[in-house]
Amino acid sequence: MTRKTQDLKIEISRLNRLIARIESKPNGEWTTWTSTLHDLVEERELLGLVVLNRRIEASKRVVSFRRWRDGPWAPDPAAAMAVRQVAKA
Repeated sequence: MTRKTQDLKIEISRLNRLIARIESKPNGEWTTWTSTLHDLVEERELLGLVVLNRRIEASKRVVSFRRWRDGPWAPDPAAAMAVRQVAKA
């Protein structure tokens, strides 16, 4: 199921709060949270790209729902079919 853009924005806000809490910890504690902090920042950036992509796709005259939902990095179904056809030959 595709998540709504508003849900993604709420999740980004939640991640921002978690990241701020981790970053505010004393240096001794902060180092134990480094890998978690890295993962949270990465997830926040990815969700931000999804929201940005949706905004870009929505501004177009003709919207490709697949590109709006999955982003430009998602594999094109037509290209996948072409690869399968070449592999069979």
